Amino acid sequence: MDHQEISRQLKAPFPFEEVEAKIQVTNSDKTKGMAIFYLDARAVQERLDSVLGTFGWRNEYSSWQDKSQICGLSIHDAERGEWITKYDGAENSDIEAVKGGLTDAFKRSAVLWGIGRYLYQIGGVWVEIEQRGRGSYIKDSQQGRLKAEYDKAVARIFGTAANQNRGTASPPSANTKPSTQAPAGNNTSQNVTGTASDYWVQSVKPSGKESQQLEIVNTKGEVISAYIKNGDKAIKVGSMLKDVDIEQKQSSYGLYNLINAYKIAA
Repeated sequence: MDHQEISRQLKAPFPFEEVEAKIQVTNSDKTKGMAIFYLDARAVQERLDSVLGTFGWRNEYSSWQDKSQICGLSIHDAERGEWITKYDGAENSDIEAVKGGLTDAFKRSAVLWGIGRYLYQIGGVWVEIEQRGRGSYIKDSQQGRLKAEYDKAVARIFGTAANQNRGTASPPSANTKPSTQAPAGNNTSQNVTGTASDYWVQSVKPSGKESQQLEIVNTKGEVISAYIKNGDKAIKVGSMLKDVDIEQKQSSYGLYNLINAYKIAA
């Protein structure tokens, strides 16, 4: 297969049965939650095997500052006779810390090759949930709703049905307008400047005494790391920011993105 065909098959949508869903945020009384779609690591492995063959890909890991894992996912380029590697990383998780970090780093590196990247264009789906211990779980009765929303989103993005065989999807239409919501998982931070767009807040972390570091996802599914001054308590994971103005700044540590203005969507 040539590069274009390999890329097309890697990026093809997964059948609903191979996609997972989890609750990202809940309402105040925890009766409903916003479900987002994601891939299990085994589904990613099977996609790599089916497109490239068992010996056509490989991965390697390294730790970063004792708290994070970096994964390099390599694909063998038969035309060039060499391995091409793309790297991404993830922090250790709260449960099974190192194992969780390795898994997340692997899935994020797979996104760099296009596997499951379309999931970042699918908005969250509000469903009925139930509490089990400290966790919120989707009720079994909501699976039909999730499938309907997933199939509809895939048809919109790819212009084709979601339940087709893997690797046969058509590429997204140039006229496709993606959703402004996206799930966590991708970490392809970019430096941008002079932008004014809509973003979904993927993560919020304190950064010193006067600012916060946000990971925000734009309408293309790209994750951008940016800083914002402390003070607005309405900004949290799951928030939608509209008319975001981002400026690229220079410091002694290098380039960074600063959010100058935004509106919180109602």
